[in-house]
Amino acid sequence: MPAVIDLSNTSSVRMINVNEDNIAVAYLANLYIPIFNLENNKVIRKFEVPNQIAGIHFTHKKKHVFYAVDDSFGLHTFDTRAEGKKKKTRLNPECENHTVVATALSPTTDILAVASATFGGGILDVRGSGRGRKVHHPHVVSFYDTRMATEPITSYYKRFTADITGMEYYTNGNDLIIGDRSGAVKVFDTSLRDEDNAIRWERYVKGPITKVGVINKRIVYTISDRSDATAFLDAKGKLEVLYGAVNETADRTVTKSSKAHFKKPEWCVGLIKGVNDQLPLVAVHGVENEKYLSLTAMDAEGAREPEPLLTYKGHTGEVKCMTVTPELLLTGGEDGKVIVQIANFKNPKFGADKVSHRSKSSKSGKEESEESEYEYDDGPSTSSSPPKKVKKDHKPPKDAEETPKKEHKKAKEHKKAKEHDTPSSSSKDRKEHKESRKERQKSEEPSTSDATARDEEREKRRLMKLAETPEQRAERKRKAREERRAAKESEGRSAEKRPKLD
Repeated sequence: MPAVIDLSNTSSVRMINVNEDNIAVAYLANLYIPIFNLENNKVIRKFEVPNQIAGIHFTHKKKHVFYAVDDSFGLHTFDTRAEGKKKKTRLNPECENHTVVATALSPTTDILAVASATFGGGILDVRGSGRGRKVHHPHVVSFYDTRMATEPITSYYKRFTADITGMEYYTNGNDLIIGDRSGAVKVFDTSLRDEDNAIRWERYVKGPITKVGVINKRIVYTISDRSDATAFLDAKGKLEVLYGAVNETADRTVTKSSKAHFKKPEWCVGLIKGVNDQLPLVAVHGVENEKYLSLTAMDAEGAREPEPLLTYKGHTGEVKCMTVTPELLLTGGEDGKVIVQIANFKNPKFGADKVSHRSKSSKSGKEESEESEYEYDDGPSTSSSPPKKVKKDHKPPKDAEETPKKEHKKAKEHKKAKEHDTPSSSSKDRKEHKESRKERQKSEEPSTSDATARDEEREKRRLMKLAETPEQRAERKRKAREERRAAKESEGRSAEKRPKLD
């Protein structure tokens, strides 16, 4: 791990889905749907479709059957074991002049949710008591039974004011979370046909929402503009905001950022299940123009851990989609590749492919505000983003490497002094002296473990400096100045006491 599956050299991967047998399907922007096996990372076959696909889902009953819904309300049914397409059905839309923008399939029933929006001119409401009246419903979510998917069972349209960007069912198969471009998050009990009765709760976060997701039966989340993560605890009829800037009404626009904020050029594609109760969520994120992905744990308040759980080689270009199973995390990118990573942190193989990459842009909270004023020498970076400048009137802190350099210099001087004192009256003495000198050199050379310990100590000190507040930094510098002044005064006093040579 990670395994890299190359699906296309010319088209991006727009969506991915996986069944319980680790058979995956993806949709490519060139209208192809490849099927590939995650056991051997090989493509089994490809299907071609006539229109852009808005959603792709495996069925819960037949694990080898999956649906692809195109933007023209076409429902395509495929069998991963067969070469040809199995069936195509036309879904009758609730309103004319609509295009499909998002879909979701219940994990426990045969209900398919289809979100659509208007394109072109006005629309005609062709169903219900208003038959024959021109009523504008620019945003609609319709529900179809895939066993006889022609007419919708019911539709919701009263509460949507912007294009829907994401939908996902809860694990119970009834509740559906929906996010849109305005930042509205709504959850419906889709077992109820009346929209007013079906709405369970709605909140408003910073828009546009780029992804909604379900972690488990209680925790759901949204990602706004690939930068702000908001998590909700929905349990026992009560809704709690774990973290994020949230309004209960649409009267005011949300301007504050979440604690789980990824400042550009950082981005976050989604969240996955965390390590434990103290770190319930893990962010899947990266930095623009860098070919690395990171998994970083977050606490219940959205604060990120200082170091990621894992950083590994990622995509060339933007990450377009993500899906997760209990064991695996799959990301699809602009480069036409799917990267498979272990998502189970208890798996002994997790972290085996970790790379030592530390991006200057991958910082959070206080570290970001500090970096706007100071720059720390992190060593070489593969980032193509320009390095940040250090203030002219401020010197960066001295590196901890000076201490081992001074020790090494003292050791060399001591060694030279010993060499001058060594007798060399005969060739035998010179030979013995040479051998003893080699032994001393070997003993004085630092071991690999010592070097590793020093590197770890340097990294620890660097992280402590990054975590400092401005007040703590000023206090540390003041103490350092006092210590240097005291050392100089002590050195001056000792020089005065030292006897002068005639």
